[in-house]
Amino acid sequence: MSENKWGGKRAGAGRPKGSTKETSNQRPQHQVRAFPEEWELIKEFAKFVKDNPEKAKQLIHDLKVS
Repeated sequence: MSENKWGGKRAGAGRPKGSTKETSNQRPQHQVRAFPEEWELIKEFAKFVKDNPEKAKQLIHDLKVS
């Protein structure tokens, strides 16, 4: 057995319990593949959705109906 105290399981090692951030109020990440022209549209619409969620819902509904 090694004499040094580097690595391995030992009392007090690791991240303290409760030190992680609460993630309930964070948006989860998603992955989308898109061409550069598509990506610009996606970014613009994502910003619109974040700023105006109710208007975005109405817009999607109107697009589905027509």
